Amino acid sequence: MRYELIRSRRKTVAAQVKDGKLVVRAPLFMSRRDIDAFLEMNSARIERMMEKARARERELAEAEKLTEGELADLVKRGKEVFPERAAHYARLIGVDFGRISVRKQRTRWGSCSPKGDLSFNCLLLLAPPEVLDSVVVHELCHRKRMDHSKRFYDEVLRVFPDYRECRKWLNEHGPKLLAKLEK
Repeated sequence: MRYELIRSRRKTVAAQVKDGKLVVRAPLFMSRRDIDAFLEMNSARIERMMEKARARERELAEAEKLTEGELADLVKRGKEVFPERAAHYARLIGVDFGRISVRKQRTRWGSCSPKGDLSFNCLLLLAPPEVLDSVVVHELCHRKRMDHSKRFYDEVLRVFPDYRECRKWLNEHGPKLLAKLEK
């Protein structure tokens, strides 16, 4: 079984599938023979993980792509929706913000610059409204804390108690949305 090996100061060995490839994370001291024994002992589980990853890749490859016109419409609509949602939640959080841009992004749902400018992915308009709001709240909370500390997430959860469920939805369904963009 072929795999990429990443050694670190961790105490246990773990296997994961990343970009369709098997990645094994192992302690610095663990021998190759012990790593191979771990893989052999967990071969059925690893094969299920690999098959699941292959099925997901096929599903994403078959996703219907959006036309440039559809994307332009999403961006245009986003320029109305995101400022309205940001203004609503900024009052609840007690922050202000700068400019808002709406883009066709392949890897990010939103961002907040140190100046307070916000950027959002137009594909969020294809998600449930509460998921879009969760990203808006996340970015606005960066106006209070520019990190992802416990205090940051405490603030996010104070304003948006369903944040974790929305994040879970985005982790599960987000790749399907991103697959709608042409490469």
